[in-house]
Amino acid sequence: MNVPLQGKWFDMTKGSVATLALFLAYVTLPLAGTLPGLFVPLPALFYSIKNGRANGAAIVAVSAAILAAVTGPATALLYLLQCGIISLALAVCLDKGMGGARAIASAVALDIAVILLLAAAYSLSQGVDIHQQVVTGINSSISQTAALYEKSGLSGDELHALQQVLRQGGDMVTRVYPALVTIGLSLIAGINLLSVRRLYARLSRPLPIGDFWVFRNPEWLIWILIAAGFAMLLDHRAITGTALNVLIVTLSLYFVQGLAVIGSFFDRLTVPVILRWIFYLFLAVQPYLAVAVAALGVFDLWGDFRTPKPRENL
Repeated sequence: MNVPLQGKWFDMTKGSVATLALFLAYVTLPLAGTLPGLFVPLPALFYSIKNGRANGAAIVAVSAAILAAVTGPATALLYLLQCGIISLALAVCLDKGMGGARAIASAVALDIAVILLLAAAYSLSQGVDIHQQVVTGINSSISQTAALYEKSGLSGDELHALQQVLRQGGDMVTRVYPALVTIGLSLIAGINLLSVRRLYARLSRPLPIGDFWVFRNPEWLIWILIAAGFAMLLDHRAITGTALNVLIVTLSLYFVQGLAVIGSFFDRLTVPVILRWIFYLFLAVQPYLAVAVAALGVFDLWGDFRTPKPRENL
């Protein structure tokens, strides 16, 4: 689809405004901004597919420049690392004909590589320990949260119990934040890829990302899961810390496969939409159910639950 130059400029303006609105809502509204924050890459991704990658790159560049001028370079860098790179990388992957899973993996891998390179460069140039700075920031946030609860009137045993829970949670986050960052970026990439697919009718061609309900992890991934599990038994903090992060990321991939299995069951049994949403609501608030879904994804490696079994002649 050939879009006139004037139309491309108009689309770039619309995409930049939408991107800035979504990202500013994300950074200024503590909780309510989480939802619009998930869709920040969507405008640049959509117009990259509609008008070409140059149009998407222009949206990212304009948005980053305005953020740097209005809110500071740190906010602009946060936008680029969290959303900008993903939107452009997904567009490139789709243009090369990659499927959905490969596009998400490639975009997230590129984003993490850029983050690591920038972190290493900053650490070497400033002579600081990036990991220690992250840990300090997490502990500071935990302390501020505890202080807010104390000011709200909470005291005594209740305050002590809350502080203990927050401290334990902070210790866990300091150990697994690499996995949380990886999962978070993957979630953003996946949501925006599925969202832009729903807009395919407005594009010049369908998106070749495949059907989510047939998603399946590569078979070799199970060996990484097993190796990470055994590494957790070693008495070495660095090894167990790395293994824990690998274990969490791997289990999240099998959780996605478990969701695909359940989604295929829903379609095969024509489960009503309301019942599907009720299930997903329970899944969001019940961690044990999430563990069961991940286990379903693991056992799908041997059970192959989505392949119809032939009926035996009686």
